Amino acid sequence: MKKSTTNQRVTQLTVDLLPEKAVELAFDGDDVSGNGGVLLAAQVEKLTGLLNGAAARLDDHRTGSLIKHNMFEQVAQRVYQIIAGLAAVSDSNFLRSDPAIKAAVGRNPISGEDLASQPTQCRVENARSFKELYRLSQWLVEYYIACHRKAPKKLILDFDGSAVETFGVQLNAFYRGGPYKKFMYFPLFVFDEKGWLLVAALRPGDQGEVQLALPVLKRLVKMLRKAWPKVDIVVRADGAFTKNELYQWMDENRISYVMGVKHNNSLLAKTKYFRAKVKSKFERKYDQAEFLGKSGKTKKLTKVKEIRGTVNREERLSKNAAFEERRARVYGEFMYQAGSWDRERKVIARCDYTDEGLEVRYVVTNIIGLATGDIYEKIYCKRALCEMWIKNIKETRCDRLSCGQFKANAFRLLLHALAYTLMHQVQLRLGEKTSIAQFQRNFIHVAVHVSEDRHLVRFRIARSYHAAKMFRLCSKRLAAGNLVAA
Repeated sequence: MKKSTTNQRVTQLTVDLLPEKAVELAFDGDDVSGNGGVLLAAQVEKLTGLLNGAAARLDDHRTGSLIKHNMFEQVAQRVYQIIAGLAAVSDSNFLRSDPAIKAAVGRNPISGEDLASQPTQCRVENARSFKELYRLSQWLVEYYIACHRKAPKKLILDFDGSAVETFGVQLNAFYRGGPYKKFMYFPLFVFDEKGWLLVAALRPGDQGEVQLALPVLKRLVKMLRKAWPKVDIVVRADGAFTKNELYQWMDENRISYVMGVKHNNSLLAKTKYFRAKVKSKFERKYDQAEFLGKSGKTKKLTKVKEIRGTVNREERLSKNAAFEERRARVYGEFMYQAGSWDRERKVIARCDYTDEGLEVRYVVTNIIGLATGDIYEKIYCKRALCEMWIKNIKETRCDRLSCGQFKANAFRLLLHALAYTLMHQVQLRLGEKTSIAQFQRNFIHVAVHVSEDRHLVRFRIARSYHAAKMFRLCSKRLAAGNLVAA
């Protein structure tokens, strides 16, 4: 049995803080951890095998007799560190002794050997090949399929990219102008409509939104259709994914889509009637728009200030509701073919008129038999949830892509994808949909007292823990059993 870390002999100190009493500082307290909620994630892993399956898809060329930390332990250690909010490889140097993370990985929390250090974890990242990264990406989809015992009738897939700023000289981290104006990577994410992450693919910083989208979609559809031949698949994306090859492939392979289209003069000409109609509709109901032009912006800010300065709460809310409801909406539908398209496609124009004037959005779709307003509001508008899910995965600190090699950063992004998936699984059992940061505060950063003897390891959480009932319920849903007192 390894020597406990509590047996360290560190000299006690006296600290001159209080005027009447002496203050002693000792280093002989009981073992504790601030990451007790990692045990919930470990229960998910035990139940579903997410990290075990991920480790099985990585090659290990080391000599077996010399291995101290197997591939599963190293992957699990990094993922649990990310869940604990400490994503840097260098954090391994002090978290390798954390009792909760050691127990989650499968080692005795006190007597067990410490986990891998920073140099070992760094070698794991830099030893990965593109074949391994591809197998690991496939595993995310295989896991998604395995977790759904019943084949869904319809799947909605949200495609979106997000900028990850870089600060070193990482391979393929390029400068990009426009709204970004920074050196960056530009990963592609694919979620389903419930927030499950299916794809996290790192792309060079100079690639646009649509790059890699078609190859990813082809492989994704192949795997999903192999498991669920009759599933209907709908793809949602914004206007940056406008590409004829993508539309054409979806048209030819029974994939429905609702995707944004960027504004142009041809679309403006086709919506002339709808724009006039929505303006007329607004003026009949509310009279003239109040905030047009440069002077209108000043007038609007004055109105907002007046509303928010109203002392009475009910009156303030009433004024704000009246202010917000001044809107008219008209939907238009027509056939349109851009110069690069191989055929005409149905385009929906959503025309809104408010006190600030006209606002028009365009969506291209191949869905038939559904009302125009329903396609836009019930399908396309819910794409906004994807932005929240990307924010959630970024709260795992997936923006720390500081390795020099592109492959190592791609592997690191996939580790964050595994961490996000584990936390998403815990949230499903909790029945609570919160941000990752809030979830970590409430259910991961939980202080626990740790004790271990020959036959038992005990983690004790303070009776004052505010989410004790929810924590216990989640653990029960993850197959924990009741401890019956003798």
